[in-house]
Amino acid sequence: MNTTRALNGLFQKVPTWVVCLILVSPSVYLTYALFNNQLGPDPIRTYERSIGELGFKLILFILLITPLKDLANINLIKFRRVFGVIAFIYICLHFLSYLILDLGLNTNELWKDILKRPYITFGMVSAVMMLFLTITSNNLSIRKLGLRNWKHLHKLVYVIAIGASLHYLLLTKTWQIEPIIYSVLVMVLLFYRIISFRS
Repeated sequence: MNTTRALNGLFQKVPTWVVCLILVSPSVYLTYALFNNQLGPDPIRTYERSIGELGFKLILFILLITPLKDLANINLIKFRRVFGVIAFIYICLHFLSYLILDLGLNTNELWKDILKRPYITFGMVSAVMMLFLTITSNNLSIRKLGLRNWKHLHKLVYVIAIGASLHYLLLTKTWQIEPIIYSVLVMVLLFYRIISFRS
């Protein structure tokens, strides 16, 4: 109990901008490595995968914040908005690298991919929903929508997580262990949310 209290006290003292810098730093490194040809034999693919996985992990961490508070009394709610915004930045980088580096800004090919490739479809739908959540992640939106409606809207993060896990699963095209683990984790967190909501 004393350890948890000390941790929560420490978290409250950490400025959100420090957390923001820590979370952004991997994207800076990966982008630098990409443009300096330090990402192996297939740098574009490595960059897209790495930056997308980081965004997905941040979304999962957002879903973990409530169970951590409920089950371990670890309070990270202060940083939830920062996690969401930075996750969106990673998702944007993931999409832009695909659009610019893979497709060469060919929007016709983009629409074909969205319609023909399910993993692209799930990824795009999740990204659009994430855009809405990011736009409304401010106090003005809470006042305009009302706290109740705002909370309902931001429960879309669970739908986003499901879409992102399907995007990752279908992207690999084989039953790789990492996307399976992430998908199971999403299901567990969703199940926990449903159970806690009903209790």
